[in-house]
Amino acid sequence: MKLSGGAWKFAQEDISTDLIRGKAWSHLSPKEQGAHCLEEVDATFAAKAQPGDFIVGGKNFGCGSSTAAHVAVIGLGIGAVIAESLGKLFVTNAASAGLWAVTCPGIIEFCNAGDKLELDTVDWQVRNLTTGQAIAAKPLPSFLCEMIELGGEKNYLRARLAREAAH
Repeated sequence: MKLSGGAWKFAQEDISTDLIRGKAWSHLSPKEQGAHCLEEVDATFAAKAQPGDFIVGGKNFGCGSSTAAHVAVIGLGIGAVIAESLGKLFVTNAASAGLWAVTCPGIIEFCNAGDKLELDTVDWQVRNLTTGQAIAAKPLPSFLCEMIELGGEKNYLRARLAREAAH
């Protein structure tokens, strides 16, 4: 699968799930949560981000609690989160909801804010379409890839049960 979008760069380390989406907004619909995505880090981000854009994060992006911060990212229409490193719970929560959260060491130095990026989840490359360069991303386990491609955990489980019933 290939995704492309503009890069929104958040280079600081340890952006927690609470910074991605404050707990005060957890009762809102996903789209309304998206309006508050990363507002404490960049108050203009949610208003300017376009559907399909990428969040490019520093080390330990999505650290902290199991807060469902990925809902705000999805509600904003972000195509993928690509970071130097990611909180484990953030990755699994994102995958269970159908959002790509990919580790790519060196991504912060690789691109500038506004660059057009392409994430290829077959060959695990991030291509900077602005500069023509490519960098390797760390592959996700195949079951998480299937889960994301099917739109999340519920669809993945339905498909898996259907396959097992057919045998």
